[in-house]
Amino acid sequence: MPSPTSPRNPLTRARFFLAQAEALPGTEREAFDNYVQAAIVFGQSVYEYLASPPGADAAYRNWFRAKSITMEANPVLAYFRKSRNLLVHRRHVQVQRRIFGTASEMLPSLSMYAEGRVTRSEPWYRRSLRILGHDAKATVMRPVHRLRHHLAEAAKRRRRVLRQAVEAWRTRWRNRKIVPTVREFYLDDPEGLDRPAVDLVRTYLDRLEVIVGEAEARFPTVVG
Repeated sequence: MPSPTSPRNPLTRARFFLAQAEALPGTEREAFDNYVQAAIVFGQSVYEYLASPPGADAAYRNWFRAKSITMEANPVLAYFRKSRNLLVHRRHVQVQRRIFGTASEMLPSLSMYAEGRVTRSEPWYRRSLRILGHDAKATVMRPVHRLRHHLAEAAKRRRRVLRQAVEAWRTRWRNRKIVPTVREFYLDDPEGLDRPAVDLVRTYLDRLEVIVGEAEARFPTVVG
């Protein structure tokens, strides 16, 4: 059980508020802001607890002096130290929302079928055998061509219905994936990795965790 002056206490509170922010739906923007800002403030309190613990001896002060230089050189730790000062003294840290989605359209297809009939000027008994054979074949094949057209159109309709069903399923899937989530909220990433805000704050707390663990291991009577 850490002492009341241990830097692990504010670190634990910071992780608590980060967990609350991460558990929210993406529609709770104001609550998300409040929880993330609380995590940032308590994270910075870790630095304050480390800076002046009761009973710090010369060895600890020398260690922290060197460690604070390292912390200032760390882009994430320096960024959130500055962010905490903005939160406390000026304004809240701006959280941006980014939405990713896709859209598609399907246009209906049109098909036409036309039958052509040749009108002869001569009566049938004056036509040549070749023409009579051609006309007879056309008469027989006309319903066949009509049937083939109807079957082809029916197949096209079935394929169109299938494509529309697949597209409707894809649309539902895309909509399911773009349900608002807190992972759409971003802070300015000082390392240029474009991490969501919750991941960036977690990285901040993880790096503080390493420093707190080192202090507890080397100076248990000071920060334990």
